[in-house]
Amino acid sequence: MSFFGELISDLKSFAAKVEAAFKKLFGEAPSWISIAQGVLTYLGPIVVTILTVGGGAALGEEANAILGGIKADLATALATVKTVNAATSLPSLLSGIQAELPNLLAAVRVSNPSLVSKVEEYTNVISTEITALLNAVPATTSTGAAGAPAGAAA
Repeated sequence: MSFFGELISDLKSFAAKVEAAFKKLFGEAPSWISIAQGVLTYLGPIVVTILTVGGGAALGEEANAILGGIKADLATALATVKTVNAATSLPSLLSGIQAELPNLLAAVRVSNPSLVSKVEEYTNVISTEITALLNAVPATTSTGAAGAPAGAAA
């Protein structure tokens, strides 16, 4: 298995691995905020890796611009996790990032199929983790405040 293949398999469902490790160590899952901070922190370097895939080969101007936007949105999402309205604003930020991923794949201007495959793998990891985060964010109440996570006592 290639280095990239091993990296992808190690990174898949980071959120699930964090949750399982916390359950094993502490008998309970971490808060969705802790999971979100961990996942968003490690997604940034994946975006940087996409930017440098192929030994610095340009992915194309449009793809680089999309990646720059995704990187900025991830930074905004990480900052948002720490705010009181995170459960309200984070889902739209994450959905926006996820919506840009197909645009990124369409904009990639690399002719080497192996490099295109690596970009697709990294993009799939980002999408999988964002989906996991969207599922972890608690539903908001009618007043707009974050509700308790599913299964939590009121």
